[in-house]
Amino acid sequence: MENFTVIGQMVNASNSTLVVESDGNRFIYKPRSGERPLWDFPDHTLHLRERAAYLVSEMLGWDVVPETTINEGPFGIGSFQKWIDAEPTTVDIFPPNTVPDGWLTIVTGIDEEGHQVTLAHENSERLMQIAVFDALVNNADRKAGHLLTDKTGNTYGIDHGVTFNSEDKLRTVLWGWIGERISSNQLADLEKLKSQMSGSELEELLTASEIDALHERLDFLLTRQTMPSPSPNWPAVPWPVF
Repeated sequence: MENFTVIGQMVNASNSTLVVESDGNRFIYKPRSGERPLWDFPDHTLHLRERAAYLVSEMLGWDVVPETTINEGPFGIGSFQKWIDAEPTTVDIFPPNTVPDGWLTIVTGIDEEGHQVTLAHENSERLMQIAVFDALVNNADRKAGHLLTDKTGNTYGIDHGVTFNSEDKLRTVLWGWIGERISSNQLADLEKLKSQMSGSELEELLTASEIDALHERLDFLLTRQTMPSPSPNWPAVPWPVF
């Protein structure tokens, strides 16, 4: 067991989320003991889904999710994700008629103070790649604050505890490409993923029905080759969006 030192806590997180350090390296630690029960996800599985999302990201070669491991920590076993110095810059809320040129509008509504606002995100290949990734892993909570861009301009996705459900639960701020064709490079990576999943660590982290559903979503994306649409049976956008 590594010697982890707790140096902070994410107070706005719905589950216990701690910042820890070990040998000069910093991690986001999500202990299993700090997970709140959810009606639609089996108890004590959220940390396993964090690891599973990282594995899919690595199998694809997309580097969407920072390195994530399962380890023993100060409050028991949990997920440890490598800390990245980054900020949310690719999705934002704007007053009317102030959305930057080239950005894609998702929804317009009224905020808590009664002002009209518009949710929009940038139109980039990297962000679309993350949107494909979210459709594949069935991300039920892709908030704007879960998309972090570092100083080099690379954007990562974090917080994947509510992924891989066997039912359709895609809920995201990245709806700007509905119906658009997935790039040939991304489709090629998805095709390669099919052979990598069988017998992988994913089968130790997810249930058999969740693995089956993952294969079904992969086949759906490869067959349709277009970005999905929101489900009529599930909220399309998480709230709050950040």
